[in-house]
Order: sequence, then C-alpha cells, then structure tokens
Amino acid sequence: MYAFQTTRFQTAEPKWRDYRQFATGKPPAATAHWLLDTGSLTAHLRRASGGHFHVEVLSQRWQLPRLSERRLLGMGDRDWGLVREVLLCCHNQPWVFARSVMPASSLVGRLARLRHLDNRPLGHLLFTDHSMARDPYEICQIPSSGLQLGISPDSEKMLWGRRSRFLLSDRPIMVSEIFLPAFTPW
Repeated sequence: MYAFQTTRFQTAEPKWRDYRQFATGKPPAATAHWLLDTGSLTAHLRRASGGHFHVEVLSQRWQLPRLSERRLLGMGDRDWGLVREVLLCCHNQPWVFARSVMPASSLVGRLARLRHLDNRPLGHLLFTDHSMARDPYEICQIPSSGLQLGISPDSEKMLWGRRSRFLLSDRPIMVSEIFLPAFTPW
C-alpha cells in the first residue's frame, strides 16, 4: 500500500520557466539538445547506454503535490495525486532523477494501470499511448545540494531539469526530470 507523506528526495521547489526564456543559449548546447528533445527520454537513455538502463524506484505514494504541480495539472488545493520519484540509471549510475505526479482523477479506467508501474519506466507507457499529447517544456536549474538522493553531490554544481504535462485521453500527468552529475551520454 502507499504511504501518505511529503517528499523526501527533492528538498526545494525548482523555479520552473517556460523553455523559450532560455532560448538565448543559457544551457550548453549538448545539454539543451537533451533538455528540449521532444522524444522519449527513456528510449534515448536506452540507446545512449547501449541497453544498460534500469529504473530505480525511490518512492511512490499518495500526497498533495506541490503548488506549482497542482496548478500545472489543474488540480484543486486539496486534490491528492500519486507522486512517483525514480532514478533513471545507465551503466548502474543514476543519470536522471524523475518525479511524476498523477492526479487521482487521472488514474481511472484504462489509466488505472499507472498505479502499479513498479520498476517499469513511465516514459515507455506514455510514448506508446496513441492518445498522448504533450505541452511545451518548462525548464529550471537546481543546485545539486537540493536533491537528497544519497549521491555525493557537488554542492556548487547546478543541474538542469525539465518538466511537462502529458495528456492521456485528456487526463493530465506531469513528469519532471533533473539531469544528474553522472549524466554523460556524449
């Protein structure tokens, strides 16, 4: 069963901005390529790692999402969601921290299966769903010290992240992804 508690792995709410605000070249070109790519990150990571990819589930629980997440998903102040935090690992190294928020109202009918993902990647399910639509990205920078992942952080290093809202059969789901220091696909 799921625990009802607050987040443990990301201590601070990133300041998300529309991706067009960073169009002046703030992210390095190689990072911008990954940040703004509209394909499946899961598929790209599998390719970049030569198939040495797995998902490590950190937590999955019902909770009140953060304010900016509720606003992005059109949720009320008291609406609960299933919050899933995972590491996307390549070559047994965590490359990406991902946080997904699935409003309870979205997890009905055929989407109820998303309640039981275990260690399967959400990205694969999103990109194989023919009803899927995706909103433009928001991106952010967050200090590596803002993540509590048990990874020895370089407290001075700023990490790039992105998030977007997906619609599956017109039901919203949010996915945010923070690229970790070990992320070296190039």
